[in-house]
Amino acid sequence: MNLQVFETVFAFIIVILLCLLLRKLSIIKEEDGKVFSNLLTKAVLPAVIFLQLSAIPIKSDQFLLVFAVFVAGVLSMILAWGLGSLLKLSRAKTGALMLTSSFGSSALIGYPFIAFSFQNNPEAMADAVLLSELGVGLPMFILGPAIAIFFGENVGKSNVKKALSWSYFQSPIFVSVVLGMVFSFIPFDRGHSYIEPFFEALKMINGALSVLACLVLSLQLKIISLKGIIPLFVISALIQMWFQPMIAHAQAILYNLSSLQTQVLVLVCSLPSAVLGPVFAKQHNCAPETASALVMAHIVLSIVMVPAVFYFMG
Repeated sequence: MNLQVFETVFAFIIVILLCLLLRKLSIIKEEDGKVFSNLLTKAVLPAVIFLQLSAIPIKSDQFLLVFAVFVAGVLSMILAWGLGSLLKLSRAKTGALMLTSSFGSSALIGYPFIAFSFQNNPEAMADAVLLSELGVGLPMFILGPAIAIFFGENVGKSNVKKALSWSYFQSPIFVSVVLGMVFSFIPFDRGHSYIEPFFEALKMINGALSVLACLVLSLQLKIISLKGIIPLFVISALIQMWFQPMIAHAQAILYNLSSLQTQVLVLVCSLPSAVLGPVFAKQHNCAPETASALVMAHIVLSIVMVPAVFYFMG
């Protein structure tokens, strides 16, 4: 399994480098990022999620995975707040540290990693989807804006009700999660002549996921300066990509999860910070430059950290 993770990471790097070359040659441009991002989040990801979740009926132990990643994310967030207070960081920088040290980039980076690390394994992908959308995406959309508002410099101008974002429940991604879970319990023949073309089309869309994710990521990557925030970078990286997978692994042992479930859980929890953190930070003036710099640095560091976590945790 360690070898597959290493191969996946380096394959991912090669595709990103190719996308960066396309950017350098102006074949793709930074302004194209919004189009690719919308295509990814509003079309491709919902299709992939429905395809994977509808394949296998959801089992009760899979919700232990969701609980485990949620606990790991919240504990990481609390630790980030404690260390920020101990270091006497400004209120905004403490919030930025919390946003970039809690929930990982499970959709943009996680899905391609899982798909290639666990090839032709629908159970692994179903676990990853549940972890990503219910254990990471849902709390990030709810807690992220709340933290950004509470620690942001515009706190006095904000309505308390705006601290909670319910937009996730209206998104195509959440709708596809619900539909996928419902269809997983409906007995029907996928090989039927009227049904099979539909799922074959979804499989074709699934094949575009990795390339599209790399395109989006390559257009988001920017040269950053860590001047003045190196201590924050070290703290956030260790919490996000070391402390969190350790907590996840400990829970996997406690809950007696299977080897496959443990591997998926640890991989999802070792991913770099979600790019949504800087978005929320910018919306509510919660040290957005610091949050963006930390996330970009995390993505670069993940090239080494993700395989290292898998290696040391066996």
